[in-house]
Amino acid sequence: MYIIACFLHNKGMLTVFVRSIIIYLFLLVIMRLMGKRQLSELQPFEFVITLIISELACIPMSEIQIPLVYGIIPIFTLFVIHLFITKIASKSIKFNKFLNGKPMVVMTPDGMDKRLLDKLDMSVTDLLHALRSAGYFYPSEVAYAILETDGKLSVLPKSMYAPITPSAQGLEVESTNLSYPIICDGVFEHANLDLAGVTKEQMDNILNANNLDEKSVLLLAVSGNEVYLQPKKGAAITLTLGEQ
Repeated sequence: MYIIACFLHNKGMLTVFVRSIIIYLFLLVIMRLMGKRQLSELQPFEFVITLIISELACIPMSEIQIPLVYGIIPIFTLFVIHLFITKIASKSIKFNKFLNGKPMVVMTPDGMDKRLLDKLDMSVTDLLHALRSAGYFYPSEVAYAILETDGKLSVLPKSMYAPITPSAQGLEVESTNLSYPIICDGVFEHANLDLAGVTKEQMDNILNANNLDEKSVLLLAVSGNEVYLQPKKGAAITLTLGEQ
């Protein structure tokens, strides 16, 4: 209450408060429209735009003598530039390579490519660190290592060190199904019933059979014929549709 009273009696503080909310909401919309990339997945031009936007957003937040529109217009301009560049890059392979570069094969079955490592200003220690991050602690396990344009290292292991898969063992497996949350933290997601191919009655029967109601469920998810039920209190259980 004291803080709110200070805002009400101090016009400058109230102005900064309101401007900060407006800039925050505007940035939230802009970043949402730009896509759901994590910072480590940004391409170089996206990283540059993000840095500039963060600087532009700070100025009108604190400098109340600067019109708010002077911060919004440059940010919106960068957003338009981002869309324009992204569209061109998606249509032109040459422009995309010029803008983001291209993947580099820094390791082959013959070993590390010293020439490429020098060109990328990447030391052997850097490469070993990236290999360990990918789960490979011995260079002898790796057939190919590719440095992607976003800086991540993609690793293809040698056959004898590759993870064992059902197909490699000649095993037949059931098709993989998406998992659809039906109840999340006590809230029933009615829109997911059709996607999961189940009915409200089936879910109610499962809850009744386990002496639960919607509000007492942390998660109820359906994947094919499998149901995962996690009460807010007690252990999670897995059952098959039709079981009571």
